[in-house]
Amino acid sequence: MKVSKLKIVIIGGILLRLVLWCFQDEPAGDDGLRYLTETINIVDHGVFSTDRNVAAPNTPKPDAHDLPLWPSAMAIFYKATHSVKGTQYAAVLLNIGLMCVAIWFLCSLLKAKPFECGDRSCAVGCAVYLFMPDSILYSLYHMPDMMAVCFVTIGVWAYFRHCMTGALLYALAYGVAFGFAILSKPICIPLFCALTLAWPFVLKSSLSKRLSVAVLAFGIVCAMLTPWIVRNKMAFGTAGLTTISGTNLYGCNWGRLVDRLSPAESEKCKADMKDFEQHLAGLDKMARSKRMGEYAKSQIMSHFLDYAIYTAKVHPRLYCGTGTVALMRYLGFNSVCYALDETWGGGNHAPNESRVAYTNFHKFVGCSVQIVSWIILLLGYILVAVGLMNLLKKCFSADSWQMKLLYLCPILCIVLLALVIGPITSTRYRFIMILFFAVLASQASRMKGDGES
Repeated sequence: MKVSKLKIVIIGGILLRLVLWCFQDEPAGDDGLRYLTETINIVDHGVFSTDRNVAAPNTPKPDAHDLPLWPSAMAIFYKATHSVKGTQYAAVLLNIGLMCVAIWFLCSLLKAKPFECGDRSCAVGCAVYLFMPDSILYSLYHMPDMMAVCFVTIGVWAYFRHCMTGALLYALAYGVAFGFAILSKPICIPLFCALTLAWPFVLKSSLSKRLSVAVLAFGIVCAMLTPWIVRNKMAFGTAGLTTISGTNLYGCNWGRLVDRLSPAESEKCKADMKDFEQHLAGLDKMARSKRMGEYAKSQIMSHFLDYAIYTAKVHPRLYCGTGTVALMRYLGFNSVCYALDETWGGGNHAPNESRVAYTNFHKFVGCSVQIVSWIILLLGYILVAVGLMNLLKKCFSADSWQMKLLYLCPILCIVLLALVIGPITSTRYRFIMILFFAVLASQASRMKGDGES
């Protein structure tokens, strides 16, 4: 019995994750310990907080740095097992399950209008979705990245299905999916707003119907976010969704730019920041984050040319990382991590006293995995680039401007996310783009005979 390439790709991608799951050693990743702390505090203290090791009768101080969906899901596992290790294994397995769900919706998205891919094209798209280095890595950590990507995939699937059929059920599914996506990671907010605002322009029904589905989607998401906003109002005295947006904008986007301005301008900006921070004393966490975000926006706009040049210089690094060192750390191969750091990282990632001895064999293993990861990354980008060209051709030849916009949608979503991410170049931030990379890559093999193979 002949098995299609699509099934081979999907089964291979899931089996790879299950094998790596069996051998995990450090599945926390970049911020997993923070999410684990929130999980423990939810169960042990009934408080959403990042305060660690708070013993009774003390109570952790409430926090809103993260959004609640992922820590709440992990809390179910911790409540059932009362084991940190058991919770970690269950959470990673949940992420693998979410990947399975996401792949199912990706295939449905690609095979339906407007893309109408056959099995061969679907296999290419799924291969990018499953085997790009960041996809493998961030679907294995106990962090919310995979959950957000899964719900974005479902939301985009429902978005296109509604555009093609006009069925109200898909509009409802779109709103619910993006509500869950935002409750997983706040970076989904601009993506949801852009897609929803574009909705009236890509639909072919009456103006009232076009506007009504957009209002419906906003209403669903607002209803889903309101309980968390009310919780933050009660906890801090200031309503808001998360403190991470303001603090990241202040510390990462603006803070990193300050270090790259001319010495005189940099010193002036740092002095202004110190003066500004003194006025934050006494504000609650939510109010402080909002003020920091407003300050950062005003400073970026007053240094817009510097910010644009700086972003243009550093942003390409976002697409270069493979996470090989992080993957080796996930598997507990610390000697390989330090071998890679010494070989290509300059040896600056850890003090000498904390280094682990390594041999030439460790260096060989690490460099081999790194080179293979770079090759996979390059092949993935080549497929995306070819698919981009093919999709643009379809866009230009489309009969209606609504179809042109639908074909442009994956491209514009990548551009939007790139603008939102800006100068932050951690490999993790690229993962939110994986759906749109996969859609573009699926267009790379659009040829005669694209069917079962």
